[in-house]
Parts: sequence; structure tokens; C-alpha cells
Amino acid sequence: MHNADWMTKLPPHLRAMSIVYLAIPGSHNSMTYGISNHSKIAGDATKVMRYLYHVFPWFVRRWAKTQAATVVEQLRLGVRYFDLRVCLKDDDFYYTHAVISMDVTKPLYYIREFLSKQPGETVILDFQHFYDMNAVDHMRLQKMLIQVFGDMLYKPSDGPLLKCTLNYCTKFRKQVIIVYRYNSNALHKDFWPSKSVYTPWPNVCSIKLLKEFLQHSLMSRPPTDGYVTQVVLTPDAKYISLRFYSRLKTTAKRVDRKMIPWISEQIPGPYTCRIPKVNILIGDFIELNSAAFCNTIIQLNEKIQIDFTTQVECPEIRTGRIDHLDDSIYYDDFKEG
Repeated sequence: MHNADWMTKLPPHLRAMSIVYLAIPGSHNSMTYGISNHSKIAGDATKVMRYLYHVFPWFVRRWAKTQAATVVEQLRLGVRYFDLRVCLKDDDFYYTHAVISMDVTKPLYYIREFLSKQPGETVILDFQHFYDMNAVDHMRLQKMLIQVFGDMLYKPSDGPLLKCTLNYCTKFRKQVIIVYRYNSNALHKDFWPSKSVYTPWPNVCSIKLLKEFLQHSLMSRPPTDGYVTQVVLTPDAKYISLRFYSRLKTTAKRVDRKMIPWISEQIPGPYTCRIPKVNILIGDFIELNSAAFCNTIIQLNEKIQIDFTTQVECPEIRTGRIDHLDDSIYYDDFKEG
């Protein structure tokens, strides 16, 4: 649990750098640790899952659970990006992944409490998917999120994510960034739309195909936005049927073993054309192997070096939509000082 303040301990030049340039550990389907033997089928379950649930409910729960560590444990292990899926059931909001996990509110208060004790840390809450919710339900949920975090939110009115630094978030105690992937016309002004943080889904169940997808996707990463690299396999029906008595955690162990060496080769930092740069990386069961997944990602930040000469190698940097990039590495007192 030694990563509780890893952002706080970053050197000054990294704390003065945009968060879209840092390497940040995240968890996939972050709140599924609440799935238990009593979890009921949810609105996002497919017809096949619903059928299997009535016959083998334990089977569906095994493959729906992607995390074992609680939200507080994840925070202490270094997770700063949370992938959230929400459904409405009996007029209440719950986290979901084929089956109901837990009430939405309680983990958010744990996050707020953690941040109040760790002013140097910043968290991204990405509300990825919503199920069985209408416009009025979204208004209720957004209002609840505002009530929980209030002035702790880093909002679009505070400036683009490209100008969001840890120093700024600490100075003004704006430690929470909420990405809310819903109709932009009905999005609360304090939340960030989908395009702010790209998160391409591999949707493969092969390590080889996963590596190919991730590498190819990084090559086309928008350089001025947040970006999620999903280091996860998505088992299909054939994959699961051949592992009927297994569970997703066994697959996650294999992904860890095969992909952590790949992660360790990645480089975060300001955009250049020569090398694709990572930002947020998410995985399943992030506590495995003494949280090697989180540890490896956090250590990537040691690779970040500022070389202003590399930023003129791409013609796009001097023309088009990122012509301001060469002036955008530092934004706070560190730059001015």
C-alpha cells in the first residue's frame, strides 16, 4: 500500500506537467469488487448472460468480477483512474457489470475522504456506460455527484485538460475530474465529455492481438487529450466455454505475466512523432503480484525527459489543431519560476 501518495512524491517538473502526459494507473470496471453470491442480474447483461444466470449464477458472477481490491485499497495501491458503469434498479443507482455490484454513493465518499487526506493526489472518475436510465435519471445522478465532490471538481471552466497539472489541482484543491459519457447537450457544465479522454476498446481474447491493437491505437493517439490504454482481454463465448470452471482472475494473471514487460517498455510524456506516448493504463485485478501493474506504470514517469527539440519534428505541431503544443508543457508556477 506504499503508493498512496505517489503523485505527491513526483519531482517538481512532473507535477508542473499536464496530466495527459503522465503515466497513470487505472482499474477496469473498478467497482466490481462488490459482486457477491447475492448479486442479481443487471440491465447490461446480454440474453446469453441472463439465461446462464438462471442456470449457473455463480458462473456469471465469476466472469463479471474484474477487481478484488476495494476502492480504498485501489487508491492506496496507486490507482488514480476509475472506470465506472452505472445502472438504475428500483429507483437507485448501482455499479454494474452484467450483475449488480453495489450502491453508487458509498465508494465516492471513500474517494473524497482519501483525497481530503492526500491533497497532492488527483483522481479521474470516468462514467463509461449507463443502463436503464433516462434524461431525468441522469440529472439526478449528476446532481448527486456535484453534492459529493462540489468544489473538489476540476471543471472545463478551469481550463482544458492539457493545462491541468498536479500543482494546480493541489493549490486550488481541485482533485477530481469527472468524465461523463452521455449526451453532450444534457451534460452538466462541471463534467468532461467523452472526447476529453479517448478509450479505445481492444475487444480481443488473445495476448498477441491485444499487443497489436494497443500499439496501433497508440500511434493514432490525439496528442492533446487524455488517453486510456486498456490492458485487458475480453473473453468471448468460445474462450469462456473452454474454461467453464475457471474465472476472469485466472485470465488476468496471464495478462499480467505477459503484458507487464510490454508496459515497462512504454514511455509517457509530451507528444512527439517518433514514439507513441502512453497516459492512462487500466487492468483487471490490479492487486495481483503485489500490485506490479500499478508499480510498473508509476515507474514509467521516471522516463519523462523534456527535450524541446523533439517537438518540431512533426509538421502537425506547427500547423493544424496542435500548433500550440510547443508552449504547453508547463502551465503553473514552475514554468513562471
